[in-house]
This record gives sequence, C-alpha cells and structure tokens, in this order.
Amino acid sequence: MVTSILRPTVYLPTRNLFTRILGRDFATVTAVMATFIVSALMHEIIYYHIGRVSPSFEATWFFLIHGFCLCVEITVKKYGRERKWWVPPRWFSGGLTAAFVVGSGFWLFLPPLLNAGLDSRGLGEYAVVGAYVKRVMSLVL
Repeated sequence: MVTSILRPTVYLPTRNLFTRILGRDFATVTAVMATFIVSALMHEIIYYHIGRVSPSFEATWFFLIHGFCLCVEITVKKYGRERKWWVPPRWFSGGLTAAFVVGSGFWLFLPPLLNAGLDSRGLGEYAVVGAYVKRVMSLVL
C-alpha cells in the first residue's frame, strides 16, 4: 500500500523533475531519498496521533538511514555491474539487508511505540476481545 501511494506521488515526480537537472542516475537516488524523507515524516505523524507523545524523531532517523543505505546500494550495484566489478550475490545482500532492517528496527523504529505504551494498549484490546468471546460463548453454550 505504501509503495502504491509514495511511488506516483513522490518518487516518480521527483525523479522526472531531477532527471532534467541532474541526469537519470542522480535523479533516481534523489527520488529515493525524497521518498524516504516523506515516509519518515508520515510515520512521525502517525506515531504522534496513535501515541499522543512528543516526537522523538527516532523513526525519522530510521527512514533517513535506510534511504541513504539504499541509495548507496543502488549506486554500488549499478556501477559494479557497469565496470564488471564484484557485485555481492543476492543471497548475501538480501541477508545483510534483512539483518540491518531488523537490527535498526529494534534500535530506532520500535522504541517510540513502546514509549507511548502501545504494546500495553494493544494487549489490553486483545484482553477485551477475549472477554467478549468468552461471554458470547458462555451465552451460546
């Protein structure tokens, strides 16, 4: 869903605008970074509205770091293929990416949610649903 929203509204217009100014290669990484910036700001707004706590901007840093790393990855792989340098195999880069996302997610993405007490509220909602199901089942049986 996020891709289908951000691609036509941020990525493609930014890439098209900067292609005329910077050329296709630099426009692509500029558009990727712009997309991650917009996503970061959207997540901060969502975190604020869900948790009602002041923004810590940890989620923003999460997306900025990931956007920068993706731009580096795009550039390294593109120029590595063009110049016939070693490009890491997909299994290696994919595993490294997954470890990076999980590690940085625990470091930067989850703490604002936990600080807002969303884990406790979520478990509380499960308890309410469980009590409702138990009550309905006792009436049926």
